[in-house]
Amino acid sequence: MNIRATGGERLFSILNVVLLILLSAVMAYPFLYVLFYSISDGVAAGATTITFAPVKPTLDNYKAVLGNAGIMNAFFISAARTVLGTVLHVLVVCLVAYAITKKQLLWRKPIIVFFMIPMFVSGGLLPFYVIIVKLGLSNHFLVYILPMLFSAFNMLLAKVFFDQIPASLEESARIDGAGDAIVFFRIVLPSSLPLLATLSIFAGVSQWNAWFDALLFVTKQNLLPIQTLLYKIILESQATTVEQIMRMTQSKTQVTSEAVKMTTLMVSTLPILCIYPFMQRYFVKGMMIGAVKG
Repeated sequence: MNIRATGGERLFSILNVVLLILLSAVMAYPFLYVLFYSISDGVAAGATTITFAPVKPTLDNYKAVLGNAGIMNAFFISAARTVLGTVLHVLVVCLVAYAITKKQLLWRKPIIVFFMIPMFVSGGLLPFYVIIVKLGLSNHFLVYILPMLFSAFNMLLAKVFFDQIPASLEESARIDGAGDAIVFFRIVLPSSLPLLATLSIFAGVSQWNAWFDALLFVTKQNLLPIQTLLYKIILESQATTVEQIMRMTQSKTQVTSEAVKMTTLMVSTLPILCIYPFMQRYFVKGMMIGAVKG
């Protein structure tokens, strides 16, 4: 039976749509501004105000940025820490979560409480800094990987998901002679694609956007990730990378320091924007299962 909306309900729906469009425009415009600036002629963009279209469109800014060895090295450092850090994080979290779903695990409840304590009580920045230095991780690539291997929140999310997998699947595999490793890698993980996608997005975005750890523990220029390099480019107008690019392109193009900043920002953002749509359907499903059952 169709129920006709009243005039007030239709007006409410129209206002909702208008409000959401305005909010979307407010959130999207800063990104579009950076995009338009990055594909505009640097000198022309600096002499006018960019609104809704690039000025004298050109790809010279991208050629200059992608042709700089420092920026490309930082890009590959970010990509390496994101791929390696995400894979190891998901593996460690799933192993721990799978173990604590087993009621026969010795000291199961104290172990869960132990893992949850850092969620509510933090040790603070100074002890964290001292531990990292004492472990010899300063100016080492592993400083990006080891501290982010485990997350109690993600572990709880994985535990809730694993609890919903029918026990009959595991029992059937064990009757056929499968051990714990085979059950975990051939039964549990293939049945947990939404969970794996959700954890991968959490860990991947966190790794890709991370910049503060490098600021604290890394002084070698060739170990800086793209986000930390971008931070230095934006906040330090005398940044060496910008100067190198300007010298390299001075006689060839109309690339400016502001255009370099905007283009570097786009280069650091595009990978996540390209990957996220492919993971979104698994991400939503994984989050809903965790929310309903949690």
